[in-house]
Amino acid sequence: MNNFWIYYSSILLAVILTSIVLYFARPIFMPLALAGILALVFMRPSGWFERRGVPRLVTAILSGVVFAGLVAGVVLLVNWYIHRFAMDLPQLQKKVTDALNGARQFLKSQWGLRVPGGKSGKPLIDMATAGKMTTSVLGVVIAVLIHLILTVVYMIMLLTMRSHIHAFFLKLVREPNKPRIELVMRRSVKVAQEYIYGMMIIIFYLWICYSVAFAIIGVRYAVFFAILCGTLEIIPFVGNITGSTLTCIMALSQGGGVHMVIAIIGSYCVIQFTQFYIVSPLVMRAQVNLSPLFTIVCLIAGELLWGIPGMILAIPCLAIFKIACDEVEFLHAFGFLLGRSGKPGKGLRLKALFTRKRSG
Repeated sequence: MNNFWIYYSSILLAVILTSIVLYFARPIFMPLALAGILALVFMRPSGWFERRGVPRLVTAILSGVVFAGLVAGVVLLVNWYIHRFAMDLPQLQKKVTDALNGARQFLKSQWGLRVPGGKSGKPLIDMATAGKMTTSVLGVVIAVLIHLILTVVYMIMLLTMRSHIHAFFLKLVREPNKPRIELVMRRSVKVAQEYIYGMMIIIFYLWICYSVAFAIIGVRYAVFFAILCGTLEIIPFVGNITGSTLTCIMALSQGGGVHMVIAIIGSYCVIQFTQFYIVSPLVMRAQVNLSPLFTIVCLIAGELLWGIPGMILAIPCLAIFKIACDEVEFLHAFGFLLGRSGKPGKGLRLKALFTRKRSG
């Protein structure tokens, strides 16, 4: 019984201390974690160039430039669509106001309910509110820009130092346990890379399908909402609901009616069905079967710690943690709890893992 309470207290203390450190040190660890995921993405193309004689520092800087260029392209595209949306904002605002007034009249005539508002003639957003929103958005943009610069710098450093970091983990363990640590690192890197590359393929597939579907249905700014819905696939469960809800709101604001909303939901269900049962099994090859319950719990925990970046990082980090649990005997029970997987290895005893034999 005493051993159980020591075991329980150690796990609980580790979870609490890790959560506190990650929450209060998120300006340091959040860009570093994002940079680690990006370094895994660019590790394969960097290795391809390095095998052909290109210096590692050059490939790392080139990867940072490519990532910065992709982000700049996405920002310019979104800015262009926002500019077009702002030009049509008065018309959309009038349609939203008419729809709200119609809903108020329906509730009053059919149910006798009086909903306040509707006749004041005030705009949805006044000048004071718009000024506060502009200041808030400017602060958010500056913070995101700073984190983006740090992420790119960290990514370049991680790509340059990856052999040194690999050697560091090997030096932590005894010589007989180094092959198994190598296996854990290889599996972790492979699963994370396959997950990221698979998500990129799935997002591109969703961009095409949503663009075609929304254009056929007649949604205004179909490409923009297709990109939005596809990109939000990065956040499981929450992203799907958010993207489809925003598209339905846009359809109602442009006067599409209920039939357009039903068409959007129907196309969304068909595309998600093909993505889940056809595309995902083809592109997600080296995956760890995680429990849906702990996937949702991990997403919520990631949002509480780091917000949206925490939700993006939650699934790859949980998969890597499960691989470590499957290979370390001390954590086998947690690996079993987190989800189904292949037969775990013989396992590393935690005490023997970090204890070196005395010479002589």
